[in-house]
Amino acid sequence: MNKVNKIIIAGIILPLVIWSCTKVDVGYLSDYIKFENPILYVESGSDFTTGKLLPDGSTKPLTVEMLEIRNKETGEIATDLLTPRPLVQWLEAYSYETDTTLAQIEAKLATIEVPAFEFNSINGEIRWNSNTRYAEAEEYEFDLQISNVRGTKTYPGIGQVSMQPFTPVTFVTGSRIQIRRVTPAATLYSYIESLDNLYDGTSAINTVTKISEESAPGITVILKVVDKNGTPFNPKEGEVLPNWPGFNLPYYEETSVNTELTDEEFIFHFPVTPFPFYSWYNANNPYRYYHIPNASIGVIDHEDYNPDDEYWLNFRTNLQINGPGTWEIKIMYPNVTHK
Repeated sequence: MNKVNKIIIAGIILPLVIWSCTKVDVGYLSDYIKFENPILYVESGSDFTTGKLLPDGSTKPLTVEMLEIRNKETGEIATDLLTPRPLVQWLEAYSYETDTTLAQIEAKLATIEVPAFEFNSINGEIRWNSNTRYAEAEEYEFDLQISNVRGTKTYPGIGQVSMQPFTPVTFVTGSRIQIRRVTPAATLYSYIESLDNLYDGTSAINTVTKISEESAPGITVILKVVDKNGTPFNPKEGEVLPNWPGFNLPYYEETSVNTELTDEEFIFHFPVTPFPFYSWYNANNPYRYYHIPNASIGVIDHEDYNPDDEYWLNFRTNLQINGPGTWEIKIMYPNVTHK
């Protein structure tokens, strides 16, 4: 082998030897990891999961740790979110068809002490629970520490949280009242209240009022139906009945335990919020239906009213009460007088 060839071979082998002795970095941990959404909007008082981290090509698996969460305005540690508080959880799925007693329902419930959220140390997801209703600030921020095979980095202020106000009562659409003539069949009057009026409490036909904290952490709901003068129709005497005549529609008794009927109101009980509970929807119908029979109706203020005909007063609600305590749902007929 001539001298030139030896030099060429040596020039090839020497860099390989040097390269083989150089330590190779394993994996990658980006400086630009972030959440799917720059601001995590949290619905206060409800179960809600905010998005995962975007790893920006970082080598998986990641180990994610929340170092600190604080009130963004004051910089103070968010003890309101970190303090463990009682939370009722379902151990098994609830069925309104089979779980008809308090003992059956309570056997499926457990009360645990937890903070307002759980943090997923693998993907950074945060599951918020109803204890977020104790949140004292509108905005929070938190720092993360993220590790993988490459090492560990700290990400100050990576999480921005916007806490949305707790909504104690949720409506789908406005509540409806109807005046129906039986024969010949006709709807004399039908009215749907606007959502704005329902939410600000100025509705002419339907109000929802929290009376007290009694029954917390469960819920008691009082349903009262009155005429235009405030005179209540008597559920105990059959002056208010569930369902609409000729239909098979859902009503509150189906998701109540130990329902009480008095001279003025229905009283529904359930050991956990919200009420009505989601899984009780009948054929995906969020409404609850009731009617008042002809025997309870005095005078109807309508030009087509004939006292010799038979009438029904129908109403439906579509609300969900999200907070514990004792609440009153009141339905008022502004154009009807009790007999």
